[in-house]
Amino acid sequence: MFEEIKKEANQSMGKAIESLNTACSKIRAGRPNPSMLDHIDADYFDTKTPLKQLANITVTDAATISLNVWDKSAIQAIEKAIMTSDLGLSPVINGMNIHIKIPPLTQERRNDLIKVLKKEGENTKISLRNIRRNINTSISNLEKDKKISKDFERDYMIEIQELTDKYIKISEETIVKKIAEISEV
Repeated sequence: MFEEIKKEANQSMGKAIESLNTACSKIRAGRPNPSMLDHIDADYFDTKTPLKQLANITVTDAATISLNVWDKSAIQAIEKAIMTSDLGLSPVINGMNIHIKIPPLTQERRNDLIKVLKKEGENTKISLRNIRRNINTSISNLEKDKKISKDFERDYMIEIQELTDKYIKISEETIVKKIAEISEV
């Protein structure tokens, strides 16, 4: 019974960390990364289509992302989608390729990104604590229903706390690593 509860806690907390990693990957450090464009959809034949379904996306040098577009009719839609995105990028069309120069981050922008990261980290910790609270409630209910003893209830809650601490440490390390990435010039 407790093994199932612990497994559920592990899965939920793992998902919270995955969510944090996804959020971190969307936050741009100084160098280009194809995943920066993951959340951008182009209006291709009146359908919102992810860029990676319309072009091969590669990093060509330390400051450029290139899109090798497969369908010439998609070029204008892709350009418009990139320009209207929240990334503030200016694509340059060259035949069937679109090149995007990634400008270096200003110190002010770095500070803003660090604030966003810290908020993401805090939100992840809140989710982890909420998961812990829900699991502890389940454990308490087992004790109330006389399915486990008081001693087991305490031991299980200690185990869940250790699991929570482990995941909080992972989230903190993720944020520290990303902040270091953003801070390097």
